Amino acid sequence: MIKQITITILFFCLGFYIYAQNISEADKQLKDENYLSALTIYKQAYQTDSLNKELNFKMGVCNFYLKNYDTAENHLLKSSSKVSLELFRYKAAIAFAKMKFKKAINFYNAYKLIAGKKELTNEQVTREVEKIKFAQIAMQNKRNVTLQNFKVNTTKTEETPQVIADESLLYYTVNGKIYSIAKVQNSFDTPKLLSKNINASENEKIAGVSTDGQTMYLIRNGDIYESQMGLDDWEEPIKMGSNINSEYNESGVTVSLDNKMLFFVSDRPSGFGGKDLYKALRLPNGKWSRALNMGPIVNSTEDEETPFIHSDRKTLYFSSKGHQNMGGYDIFKSKLENGIWSEPENLKYPVNSVDDELYYSVIASGKIAYFSSCRPDTKGGADIYKVVLKDEFAQFHVLKGIINQNKPIAAKITLIDSESKKVNGIYKSNTNTGKFIMLVDPEKNYNIIIEADGFQSYTNTLEFDVNNTDRVNYQLDKK
Repeated sequence: MIKQITITILFFCLGFYIYAQNISEADKQLKDENYLSALTIYKQAYQTDSLNKELNFKMGVCNFYLKNYDTAENHLLKSSSKVSLELFRYKAAIAFAKMKFKKAINFYNAYKLIAGKKELTNEQVTREVEKIKFAQIAMQNKRNVTLQNFKVNTTKTEETPQVIADESLLYYTVNGKIYSIAKVQNSFDTPKLLSKNINASENEKIAGVSTDGQTMYLIRNGDIYESQMGLDDWEEPIKMGSNINSEYNESGVTVSLDNKMLFFVSDRPSGFGGKDLYKALRLPNGKWSRALNMGPIVNSTEDEETPFIHSDRKTLYFSSKGHQNMGGYDIFKSKLENGIWSEPENLKYPVNSVDDELYYSVIASGKIAYFSSCRPDTKGGADIYKVVLKDEFAQFHVLKGIINQNKPIAAKITLIDSESKKVNGIYKSNTNTGKFIMLVDPEKNYNIIIEADGFQSYTNTLEFDVNNTDRVNYQLDKK
């Protein structure tokens, strides 16, 4: 009998030891924000300890960050504020995510009244309440737009949509791999996985693409890489210099139409918040200047992400957790006026929601955009959404050209405003096809300069008809 009792006690102690070890590992994963790994271990413990209030709280937190809001709510109902003072804060955040605004405000007010050391200050809580109130107002004043869950979405995570100016091609990322999808006769074709030059690892992410689609920017290990379209494929990406990359993390790249301004995101310590927007200018020697912080008008005390400079070279779109915000990352726009960036304007509902909106990418006309978000109709993880902006005026017209002298020619095309004599845009023809696009304001006149190795420069007044969609063929004379 004594032997049996001893064996039972040993098994109990061994089981308790293994349980404690597993929980300790899960707690470490939770602290490191590896929520899925932590939740997997917690689920094992939950099978034999489902009433444990502390375990339910931790599982609620994991599910919250994994956006499993109903499951998170159910676990937190089985917990107690004696386990953590953060209980009401998470209940408020879940209610907000489920658009139960009054309930969310009540939970935040309860969180304010709790005495003790808490993760959020009362000032931060007030900021969250302001977001809820702004979301309520925004949803009551819905913009005149059409929102579509884009056709490429699956049960995986689709993100980083990057569309070129004429909407003929869109690039995006799926679980660390970069794809493209072409538009053929007003309908998008089948997605294609890019070559190993771009998809060299299992953790690739497109960060930006030039207006004409001839230059791509990638993020690798927190650094920005640049790739050019070659004869028949993207060339090997090259890491950008130390004026752009730093020992910290860089992401989200966009370059202006005239190739003179580059914007990106960095978490380097010189910022106003965790992640800020930075800007570099093209120097006379062709290199980029040292990047400078864009300042406190554009950058908030919170995080900014995923900039996109429109073809007009003066409208900058980006995502931010700060400014007048309706939850998570919202999309904003700021305009360059007399050398100063304007106060960021929220794009409002339903472009923005109570969740995250990122990677806003706009075609030349300004009437259609793409972005990624996680919404009730999401098929899995984040999805890509297409938005038709019925309340925006058309801004630019896309002209299509080709340079072909018995064979395609790789050329540089410069478009100059006839009145101001300023460069309106610099484009490159595709090495393999000779094709290119240009963006024009229908109300303006332009001169065009085409330059290619081995050929005489072509200079002329640009003649165009916005109602004609045919591709213009330019002929160059050999030197």
